[in-house]
Amino acid sequence: MSKFLSAAAFPGILLSGILGQKVAKRLWSQLLGSPPPDTAQEDVRWVQLVPAAIVEGTVYQLSRMLFDRGVRRAIAKSTGAWPGEPGEGQ
Repeated sequence: MSKFLSAAAFPGILLSGILGQKVAKRLWSQLLGSPPPDTAQEDVRWVQLVPAAIVEGTVYQLSRMLFDRGVRRAIAKSTGAWPGEPGEGQ
């Protein structure tokens, strides 16, 4: 991502990360019926923390990727040029 695009998209990426974290917590709560484990609590075991981190990281990255891709498509549509590296289309 170019420096300009990166700086311009920072607020959106930040908001998408916050939204992703909230979605991950809600998803965890609905699937397991309890809030995700809190790393600040001494009695929480690694076996509980690792799956929560995987879910939260996956949802965060997905929301960030969707935002980034949307910004790039909007720029490409308005300028006619893709902002970034051209891919092989795979």
